[in-house]
Amino acid sequence: MLALLLVAAAHAQNIIRFGVLSLFHPRTLEIAWTGPGALVVLGASEPIVLDGEAGHRKLIVQAAHDRILVAGRQVLGLSGHSRDGADSVFELTVPGRFHRVYKGQLQITAQGNELISVILMDRETAVEAIVASEMPADAPLEALKAQAVVTRSFLAAGPRHVDFDFCDTTHCQYMRSPLEASPGVREAVRSTEGLILTWRNRPVAALYSSRCGGRTRTLRQAGIDPGDGYPYYSVECRWCHTHLLQQGGHASAVGNGAKPQWGWSALRDETGAQPPGPDSALPGSGGHAIGMCQHGAMGMAQLGADFRSILAHYYPNTDLTSSH
Repeated sequence: MLALLLVAAAHAQNIIRFGVLSLFHPRTLEIAWTGPGALVVLGASEPIVLDGEAGHRKLIVQAAHDRILVAGRQVLGLSGHSRDGADSVFELTVPGRFHRVYKGQLQITAQGNELISVILMDRETAVEAIVASEMPADAPLEALKAQAVVTRSFLAAGPRHVDFDFCDTTHCQYMRSPLEASPGVREAVRSTEGLILTWRNRPVAALYSSRCGGRTRTLRQAGIDPGDGYPYYSVECRWCHTHLLQQGGHASAVGNGAKPQWGWSALRDETGAQPPGPDSALPGSGGHAIGMCQHGAMGMAQLGADFRSILAHYYPNTDLTSSH
């Protein structure tokens, strides 16, 4: 019995609660079955099963102040999962604006006439989705591995919100559909499973940006007191420096799909300092230039560096630790 409890506790530690679609402040959401299996929605008077059969493909929910209107009834909240209580695959749509497919378990509540959607997903599934969103699909494998470790470290360092752990925007970690990962991304996540960066035996909420302009910055250089957290270090990025000179001071893009990652919420809340914007960092940089430079990581990988060397370069004095 004790062994089963320990397994359950370990599994719970690897479940991430992602708040999704909050940028749209939705008052109406459409939940759709995408298969395989079924999505069982609980919270109404009777379970609602979406399984692809006629009349069981979609479900519309609406916010009614702090309650949810579904199937003609007002309820406090809804949850959705497969028939056996495990993860399911489903689509959430903000009518007329946006839709995305997710793999996990669904929770929906309402606050102030707005629907709050939370996806519970396995941490490695989340890492895979974020790496696929943050790096080009054709990036070198070792750079993808480095990104996987950095992403996992950020998630392992702890939640950034109250009602859920992280959001799916650059406020926390940009994340598209967990089903969009390329074979290279899947291999990078699988081969680094459980590995995180630690400093003084604590996970590092690792920051990264698309380009650093030739040298990364410390937190103090960005006007932020690191306190007792990882201070970051200013390191040379030869790849960015060389390409910056070649293009006359104008850095090139890192590739399709890569976006600057901010990850500033915890620092801003703790210090009150306003993080630098994309134009207030180093000349030619694509973001705050703190932590790993994605452009530089891909360059190092192309020259033969493995992910451990990449991480050691951009995060000096950290340890690579198994979080299992």
